[in-house]
Amino acid sequence: MNIDKIKKVYVILSFLSISLGWFLTNLVYSIYLGLAHGKASDSGVILFYSGIFTLISWAVFIIYPLSRLDPSKRLFKPYIFPFATIAYACLTYSILVGGLFQSLELIWMFIPLAILEGLFFGIAYSKFIRNNNFASLLNDNLLIKIGAIFSPVIYMIIWLWLLPRLTPILVFRYVPDEIREGIFVRNISKFKKGDSFEKFRHAFPGMFDDWRDGSGGGGSGPLIDYNINVKNDTITKLEYTIKK
Repeated sequence: MNIDKIKKVYVILSFLSISLGWFLTNLVYSIYLGLAHGKASDSGVILFYSGIFTLISWAVFIIYPLSRLDPSKRLFKPYIFPFATIAYACLTYSILVGGLFQSLELIWMFIPLAILEGLFFGIAYSKFIRNNNFASLLNDNLLIKIGAIFSPVIYMIIWLWLLPRLTPILVFRYVPDEIREGIFVRNISKFKKGDSFEKFRHAFPGMFDDWRDGSGGGGSGPLIDYNINVKNDTITKLEYTIKK
């Protein structure tokens, strides 16, 4: 471990670690919502507000302590540091959320997310500071530094734009409502009256799981209005209007 190089880039390393922790935590939460409830309806709100609290936590509670600590100490060992950061994340979360909302119920509701983010941050940071090649790249390569600074944006482009276009079926039930509706709008034109309803349902996991043979109905959202009737696993009616 090159202590001098780490000290020069610890701010960027800590930001890269916390942004990775934030992203992975929200990814796990979205998957949980999708598996437990069929869709990740609240994930967009959690993604936004957790991002704000994470940024505040990093700026207020992480940068200065890391500047005073020696990264070569035993505390920063990969098998120790994540446990320390879990405890610290819970404390930081409780101070911010408890001080702002003064609600013990709200603290307990989302404390698992703080635990996850603390875990991911601790793992990432303890690994990054041991990678001399990566520390050298951050010291010497401006493009890598810029990539690290904009890492949250990169994560969001991949999760909310790229994957919904490349693997819409895979991510459909795990993305926020707005993104899920966008996938529906882009892919509904692939189907028509007379097509198999099972194939239609497979293309939009979780959206029509409660429908049975002979079902019918529709929906309305910011991007589309639609109406569908089904009989004998066949779409007998498929009408939709895509809003501009």
